[in-house]
Amino acid sequence: MKTESFEARDCLLAELADGTPVLFRPVMPEDRKRLVAGMTQLSADSRYFRFFTPLPRLAEEQLRYFTEVDQHNHVAWIAVNPILPEQPGQGIGRFVRRNDQPTVAEFALTVIDAAQSKGLGTAILAILYLLAWEGGVCCLHGIVLPENRVVTTWLARLGAKTWFAAGVYEVELPVSRDISCLPNNPSAERFRSWVERMSGLRGEQVVHSR
Repeated sequence: MKTESFEARDCLLAELADGTPVLFRPVMPEDRKRLVAGMTQLSADSRYFRFFTPLPRLAEEQLRYFTEVDQHNHVAWIAVNPILPEQPGQGIGRFVRRNDQPTVAEFALTVIDAAQSKGLGTAILAILYLLAWEGGVCCLHGIVLPENRVVTTWLARLGAKTWFAAGVYEVELPVSRDISCLPNNPSAERFRSWVERMSGLRGEQVVHSR
């Protein structure tokens, strides 16, 4: 897949902890086929945790919504395998600003089952975090099913405020250019490291006040 249409800072090549190379870039309309293929690589549990239903496939309206984004009010980035010719999708993350409160955005992450537990979700969230403060978003809000304990625990370790309401967990992750505000625990340290790596690749500078 050609990436010449993007600026260099919008194509971030990095390696996961196990050495797996991943190319991170903005989502394009041409990624529809990757989303269709990616759905087939999600287990029923993964689809349920993401869509709150074991959705077998994405409808045309959903594919348009997920791939035709303005990268300002609706920001979406995809992680692809840069080695294989078709560069299949490995994961995707997005946030959508609230119309009535543009400094707050709803976010969501998806990683195919074969790429889970490798730190890819942390890397994608780091990109969203970086893009959020670049765009003036100060809080990422999400909804997590109570069965998805792994994610609620992970986000809490990153400093997210979590509460249970109407049968789901709501989470709010504060966004700050000063990443020293992140907690001191292994999960937050890995996240901080990814934010630093991504900011360096994008030519931005994060702040350490400590």
